[in-house]
Amino acid sequence: MNFIKKTIFLLIIPLFAFTAHKYYVSMTKIKYVKEESSIQITMRFFIDDIEKTLNNRFKKDFKLATTEELQDTDKFLNLYIHQKFEIQINNQLIEYSFLGKEYDNDVMFFYMESTGIENINSIEVKNSMLLETFEEQQNFIKLYMNDQIKTMVLMRDNDKEMLKF
Repeated sequence: MNFIKKTIFLLIIPLFAFTAHKYYVSMTKIKYVKEESSIQITMRFFIDDIEKTLNNRFKKDFKLATTEELQDTDKFLNLYIHQKFEIQINNQLIEYSFLGKEYDNDVMFFYMESTGIENINSIEVKNSMLLETFEEQQNFIKLYMNDQIKTMVLMRDNDKEMLKF
């Protein structure tokens, strides 16, 4: 009887893999470092999701996280991020620099920074990344500023939000 249970279990489990729902989410961490007068931004995306979006948008085959990745990938990532991600602090649009990217298994990290930020009374974040490719995309934003931690969830119907401190 034990053999039959194990066999049924082994036959049924793979079926669940074909019915599993794929979630389209990203996570962005925005941290205000008062001592450095800077905003540090880290974004996390699934590699296949960002690759599909970049391929469609720029009509190229980026082949992210492979030895065949395009040499100018960072240039296109920087362009895409600046088209789809904005931060306003105290009602002023801030400039930020794309510092680079790295891969970890099936996840891609982006790093950005903005300097010269003296105080924060309000912040508005707009993140419409991947929304043109995935209707269900949700972009989670975790803010660490002024000794507070706040979370936003941005999606197609609501791709920006403002918080006051």
